Amino acid sequence: MIYKRVPLAVDAVFTQNGTIKPKKIILKEGVFIVDRVISIRARCPLTVSAIAPLEYTVIVEGCEKKIYFEPRSNQWFSVKRYEKQSYSAQ
Repeated sequence: MIYKRVPLAVDAVFTQNGTIKPKKIILKEGVFIVDRVISIRARCPLTVSAIAPLEYTVIVEGCEKKIYFEPRSNQWFSVKRYEKQSYSAQ
């Protein structure tokens, strides 16, 4: 397996207590509404490099997904898994 860090465009709001809450994930395939945030925790994915990101477990269109926010770089990303034979460096 090969894992790749995939940058995301995310519409998010800052709540009154300072929490960042993602509302929409914008991809070239379309805009996906974040139905619910299940959890937020400081956790670095073991498969790609990142500097102290927050892991968001969210529900998008009925499916549980993990997205990450890296405060130091102000970047959102996800981790995509590829089978070795189907992966092509982009």
